[in-house]
Amino acid sequence: MLSRLTRPAALATVSMCALAVLTACGDDSSTEGKTAAGFDAVSISGSVGEVPEIDWKARLKPGKTETEVVEEGDGAVIEEGDQVLINLAVSNDVSQDVTYDTFGEQGAVMLEVGADKEPQQATDLVTELISQEIEPGTTTLGTRIAAVVDVQEEWEDNVALALTSLGVGNEDGMVVVADLEGVPLDGPEGKRNPAPNWAPDIAVRKGEPSALESSGLPEPDPKAKEIAKAVLIEGTGAVVEKGDLLVANYIGQTYGGAKPFDDSFSRKEPSPFTIGVGAVVKGWDDGLVGAKVGSRVLLRIPPKLGYGKQGSGEDIPANSTLYFVVDILAAA
Repeated sequence: MLSRLTRPAALATVSMCALAVLTACGDDSSTEGKTAAGFDAVSISGSVGEVPEIDWKARLKPGKTETEVVEEGDGAVIEEGDQVLINLAVSNDVSQDVTYDTFGEQGAVMLEVGADKEPQQATDLVTELISQEIEPGTTTLGTRIAAVVDVQEEWEDNVALALTSLGVGNEDGMVVVADLEGVPLDGPEGKRNPAPNWAPDIAVRKGEPSALESSGLPEPDPKAKEIAKAVLIEGTGAVVEKGDLLVANYIGQTYGGAKPFDDSFSRKEPSPFTIGVGAVVKGWDDGLVGAKVGSRVLLRIPPKLGYGKQGSGEDIPANSTLYFVVDILAAA
């Protein structure tokens, strides 16, 4: 039910007629006349968790893709089936700039280790390359991996077209740097705090929230301009920042509603959202930025910061006050 950014169309639908836009651009005068193979063409430096410094020493010679571990992490071991949050930086050998990165407000991407899935967007293409260096049971969080790619050699033109969204043309050499940032928790972890007097009763089924009973509470002010927020479990993980990809389990129910209008707990499927940039209801942006990974957060969201006068479907009438319980499982 939460409005979110839509995924781009599948790569297989990219039209050949658009290939004309795939010309290389920028100024490569610093490497004019110089070519080198693989990692001899570029150097990568900087700290894991920050945008890397990518220094092109030459244009990339045509050839096969090369991948390598730039720096090994000291975090938890990554296992088969883990959903890994990855921050990416991309550069081409023409402009020599970092043309795309997720370290700021773009939000990390997710990779399911060992999954064989058809790429749906440009970032899927590059994380597929990075996955070649992830060894389940061995690779650890905090690791930085890089790939040097001759785009024409690696992909057909109709697939390479998708890379324009990353600032890369189909005749470019490309470097991808990926930091393995985190894996979602199984549930909230931390100190438990008492619920406030405005909190609904949280029904529990098999250890998970299953309903938010508010019928016994005074009716909230429908003209309220701010959310009410309570941290029911205080996590100790990273602080959620504006632009992060946040992975959460959640349940939502209106004031006086007979049943939840959305519930990821029952689906057993935590959901990823980009937070703080208008991709979800405003009450989530206001209430979850600044919280810590591992927390369980209770939100009461007035209509102005939820679905307003229009509501959303049969289960969220116009001018509804929304209650949410949100378990923050990961953010990067």
